[in-house]
Amino acid sequence: MTSYQVDSEVLVAAANATRGTIGRIEADVIGLHGQLVGVEAAWSGQASAAFQGAVANWKSVQQQVEECLAGLNQALGLAGQQYAEIEQANTRLFAR
Repeated sequence: MTSYQVDSEVLVAAANATRGTIGRIEADVIGLHGQLVGVEAAWSGQASAAFQGAVANWKSVQQQVEECLAGLNQALGLAGQQYAEIEQANTRLFAR
């Protein structure tokens, strides 16, 4: 038999807090990318080309991180919501 204990409000609150953190991270990433593009504009040559490749690689990895974090946040919020709904439904079963 499976048993569990969960505070659905904690899950929902964590999802809301995570959403705020994601927004701050995205803003910081935009700022950092702007700084890196500024360096690219002032630099030429083989080292510059390698730097641009490294920036492109970072941008790709950063996009993957953002997608994973968004998926995690969505799942966390849905889990909290579903646990709350199940608890309410079970309570109604016995309130008849």
